[in-house]
Amino acid sequence: MIDLLAAGVSHQVGGCTNDGRPSVCRGLAADIEPDGRLVVILSAKAGFEVLAAVRETGRVALNITLPESYRSMSLLGRDAVVSDAGGGYRALVNDRYHKFREQLQRHGVPPAYTRAWYEPPDEELVAIRFTPFSARNQTPGPDAGAALPLKTA
Repeated sequence: MIDLLAAGVSHQVGGCTNDGRPSVCRGLAADIEPDGRLVVILSAKAGFEVLAAVRETGRVALNITLPESYRSMSLLGRDAVVSDAGGGYRALVNDRYHKFREQLQRHGVPPAYTRAWYEPPDEELVAIRFTPFSARNQTPGPDAGAALPLKTA
C-alpha cells in the first residue's frame, strides 16, 4: 500500500452525512503518518461537501488508482479528523502531482490538464487523518473487492 501511495495514483475521497447524503472529490496526495494513520490532502474549495460530511460523521473513504495499470485500492476510516494544516504538506502534494502527471502524460494527457487540479494555494489545502479499518483490492479482475490485510500498531 505504501508503495502504491507514492507511485503517481489518482485520489478520490468520499464522505457521507448522517442522513445518507454521499459526496466525493479529488484528493491531491496521501501518505502514511509516523503514527500509522493515513493523511489525505485536498482542496477545501473542491472538497467542501466531503469535508462537511467527514466533520459530521468521522467517516471517510479513499480510493487510489494507478493510471498505467488500473491497480486500485480503497481504504475506509471511521475516526477521521479534518485539519486546516494541509499547507504544510505542499512538498508531498508537489511530489504526488509530478508522479501523477508523468502517469497521465504516457497516455497523452497534457500537463496543463493535471496542473489545474494541483494549484490551490496552501491556505486552501486541508488534511484528513484517519486510521484505516478496512482495505479492499479494487483492481478490475477476479480479486476485485477482496479484503486486504491491515497491520495494527
